[in-house]
Amino acid sequence: MAAISLEDVRVVRDGKVILDIEHLDVSDGELVVALGPSGAGKSTLLRAIAGLDPVEGGKIRFGGVDMSDVATENRGVAMVFQDQALYPFMNVRNNVAFPLKVRKTPIEEVRTRVEAEARVLEIAHLLERKPDALGAGHQQLVQAARALVRVPDVFLMDEPLARLDAHLRVQMRQEFRLLQQGYGVTTIFVTNDQQEAMVMADRIVVLRDGAVRQIGAPLDLYGSPANRFVAGFIGSMGFVPARLSSGGAGFWVTMGDFRLRAWTPNLSTASDEHVDVGVRPEDVVLDPMGVAVAVGKGYFMGSYGFAEVELAPGHMVEMRTEAVPPPLGSVVNVRLRRLHLFDPRSGLVLGRIEDSAG
Repeated sequence: MAAISLEDVRVVRDGKVILDIEHLDVSDGELVVALGPSGAGKSTLLRAIAGLDPVEGGKIRFGGVDMSDVATENRGVAMVFQDQALYPFMNVRNNVAFPLKVRKTPIEEVRTRVEAEARVLEIAHLLERKPDALGAGHQQLVQAARALVRVPDVFLMDEPLARLDAHLRVQMRQEFRLLQQGYGVTTIFVTNDQQEAMVMADRIVVLRDGAVRQIGAPLDLYGSPANRFVAGFIGSMGFVPARLSSGGAGFWVTMGDFRLRAWTPNLSTASDEHVDVGVRPEDVVLDPMGVAVAVGKGYFMGSYGFAEVELAPGHMVEMRTEAVPPPLGSVVNVRLRRLHLFDPRSGLVLGRIEDSAG
């Protein structure tokens, strides 16, 4: 297995920069999820690492070895794609064996490795079937077996679960995560599904417009987003404009009828007297001693309810409830537990307010 390192890697198409990675390290055996919206550069990142897309300058290293002049087939990379890429005229056994046969691996070794891989992925009973006789989940496992039978140094997965139905997708997340942990192979998994990223990743690299916006463990990105884009993309967050004023040793943040004390020194770097306040649903708490707010539309998910509440005139955010949410048009009292403050111009985080009483 091999650690992956990217330094100043750029991919340019038709004069436009598609990918611009200043620095990215993936540790040996780590599973990193590349997360971002369509067009963020996620698939291009994988293609650059695999040597399928030419890069302009910079270095891509596996285990400290520069891959610049190494052909794709010699990089020790295996890929699983979103679209099924199985050969329909071959049975599962021959699909899995294909990369070994291309490398002229001895026949007995091919048989041993294919059958061992099939047992690990629990598809041994499917070896004689054709791909069109398999369900979508089993087809994805066959793809994974074909990739892993080569014993790759690096495993690249490009939205392999995107076309599965919701139930099967949840199941396959667990399968792929256990598979990766069992092999200990260095893996980059691409998705635009934040829930998938949170469940599977050791770390998440958030991409937008071809650049890294933040890297970190899932809970770190959720609890301490570095900018407004990451805050809104990882989990649910509503944003409310607020006014910032100094007072004593700290600052006051005012939005609607809320006046909140903030002690964060970074607020002194705010662009002007305004900040954007980010609020997660679980941080809006019903409290009879809190501030009165109007309730908008809501819905009940079975275990939690969600309702919009107006924290400032014309600005609604979601509140999570433990039961059926308050009805539309009602008034409830709430307090705010944890808020994130962002510079309205740069979008960068300025600080956070913890356990505030509204």
